[in-house]
Amino acid sequence: MLSVVVVSISYYSKYNSLIDEFENTAMSKEFLLREHIRMSSNFIKSMMIHGNTFFEHGSSSDSEFYGLLKYDPKSDSFSMDAAEGTPQEKAVGNITGLGEIPESGKVRDELNLALQYNKFFGSHYEKFPEVAWLYYTSENNFVNMYPWISSKDFTFLEKLKTVEFYKIANPLHNPFRRIVWSPAYIDEAGKGTMITLSAPIYDKDNFKGVVSLDLTTAWLAKIIASDYEGYLIEDTNSILSVSHSRISNVSDSELDALMKIPAKDFEKLKKLKLNEVQILDGYYIYLASFSEAPWKLFYIVPMWLVAGKAAASALPILLISVFLIISMNQIEKRKKSEELLKREKELLETTFFSIAEGIIVADKAGRITLMNAVAEKYTGWTKEEALGRDFHEVYNNINIETRERRYNPVAHVLETGKNIRSDRYISLISRDGSESYILGSAAGIISDAGELSGVVVSFRDITKEYEQEREIAEFLNINLDMLCVVDTDGKFHKVNKRFEEILGYNTEELEGRSILSLVHKDDTMFMLNVYRELLENKTVSAFTARCRCKDGSERYIEWHAQIGSGKYIYSSARDVTEKRVLEERLRMSATKDELTSLYNRHFFESIIAQQTGMADITGEAISIALIDLDQFKQVNDTWGHPAGDELLKSTAQTIERTLRKSDILARFGGEEFIVLMPKTSIEGAVAASEKIRSAIEIHMHPTMGKQTASIGVAERAESEAFSSWYARVDEALYRAKHGGRNCVVVAREPDREYHS
Repeated sequence: MLSVVVVSISYYSKYNSLIDEFENTAMSKEFLLREHIRMSSNFIKSMMIHGNTFFEHGSSSDSEFYGLLKYDPKSDSFSMDAAEGTPQEKAVGNITGLGEIPESGKVRDELNLALQYNKFFGSHYEKFPEVAWLYYTSENNFVNMYPWISSKDFTFLEKLKTVEFYKIANPLHNPFRRIVWSPAYIDEAGKGTMITLSAPIYDKDNFKGVVSLDLTTAWLAKIIASDYEGYLIEDTNSILSVSHSRISNVSDSELDALMKIPAKDFEKLKKLKLNEVQILDGYYIYLASFSEAPWKLFYIVPMWLVAGKAAASALPILLISVFLIISMNQIEKRKKSEELLKREKELLETTFFSIAEGIIVADKAGRITLMNAVAEKYTGWTKEEALGRDFHEVYNNINIETRERRYNPVAHVLETGKNIRSDRYISLISRDGSESYILGSAAGIISDAGELSGVVVSFRDITKEYEQEREIAEFLNINLDMLCVVDTDGKFHKVNKRFEEILGYNTEELEGRSILSLVHKDDTMFMLNVYRELLENKTVSAFTARCRCKDGSERYIEWHAQIGSGKYIYSSARDVTEKRVLEERLRMSATKDELTSLYNRHFFESIIAQQTGMADITGEAISIALIDLDQFKQVNDTWGHPAGDELLKSTAQTIERTLRKSDILARFGGEEFIVLMPKTSIEGAVAASEKIRSAIEIHMHPTMGKQTASIGVAERAESEAFSSWYARVDEALYRAKHGGRNCVVVAREPDREYHS
């Protein structure tokens, strides 16, 4: 009898353990895949938002990498092959396109957007090297591929706009402008079978292009790799990957055969309850779906395989028991029964005491016949004291919340014949009054005659899990700062009163909501990087992100966060909006002229080295114009300094209206202004300066009337220092002032001058 109990317990324990192991494996693979889907979706969403916002505000100047674009008249195409072998190769993707490089307009702005994407692509690729490609494909016939790839290996062709990654996102197939996953297809750049997450980019209602992220199906197969059979399929039933190989574009009938599920049951399989192990047609099945991807993940294991492994685990105990029985037959008949019972009992106790869970066995009268050391520890009864006592006298279980006595699980199994599992609201009170929170089960023992002969109760300690919830409550009661608890999916679990007061949301409104839904779009990628560090068990202190309040306003919130012992991230935060506003004012005062709102001399001198350095790399011309208002002292003397200030502001606005977006205008001191003109030769600078001079002359001030200005212009010589360059343009301005005023004087060489 005891042998049967031992084998039953061993078999039952191993069987449940194998199912739990299957479920845990499937859940961990699901979580890993879900995190990659979420990270990819958030990244592409942020890229889409950035692109749409970019066109709303326009490009103020060309990217520092724009000069690397070179046109090839032979092929009537352009590329950034000039970056090959330079430090820029690691910082940019290669842009290849058809036609000439635009001088200005919307297509030039779009090329600048593609170049801006590089810094985001580089940051994401560094953290997620499993991404095959990150790229932006334009309706205007160019593509930016990251990481950098030579145009010899891949270049833009118009047929790219017919490939799945582009088709699924264009207005015809995606009128609601969503981010979308492509079906599997062969990569044009040679990295095998691919799936792509794409998002459309619009300038208001004008479709501009598609930003995309590629993942290979081979990499997906590594993600879901397991000892169990697993299948990642699209909603169309095409297999993307399996846990032991890579397959795509399989028909429904082939899918049924591959998954060993009869065709009549396949539709039932897809309708199974999500995220828990269920039985269908002789298989244990775990099914998961993903809200941010049109995929389902299946894991299956045959029931016979689980039963076989459990039986194999119990077989040694059965063999030992049989051996003991045979051995006892050799002992004198008068001692046979006694010795057999003793050895079987020793074997049973040895088995019980090797199990980490608490085990108590009761007979069909509900009285305890055996218990292990773990059960002794948690009940406070020794096995000698407990033997023969009613189970419920020793097993003092209560409801955690109501503190009322719970029903007797042994009596329940004996009365109903049904096995049970407890919920998470049970506390076990020890004989000494100490308390442990437990999770357990009760199962009947069936005799050889098929009758219920007793009950086995097993339980484990979940005190740490329960205490974590109490820890969260205590954490939120510390009311010095804004406090919140977020789970590892990035969703709010609880917030405290101070958090509610600052942002205006209460716990009920935030519970289950993603923290990223409150974060300003420009700070989303930063928060995602912080989240990744926290999942790697790093403490992240003093990072600031803008958050949206319930009333629509925005606040700067300084966060401190660390991951807890369980599945939660604990964060404290402070509202630092006033501090940041003050810092912004101080920053603006350091770079902007208070009177005219133009850049000041300090800012101009801080960026000139960068601008000239880029000109040295690209070999393109760069020029400056120095502008001085004529007879400005007379204005101050006649009309007063307030009128002079008004004239300076008016003149600044007049000059700004004549300039390109790439030009940089600064107030250099007093009534003097300076204009930096990148990618501009002396001829272009003269034309631009004449346009400025004419605009100032024809602008009639309502009080002071007509005003004029003198302008000096100089193109920078190769590798010329700024001090020398400025001295030449200042000397040219001096000659303009003393040569009749209201004119433009050019200085190419120190001994030459040109009047306009």
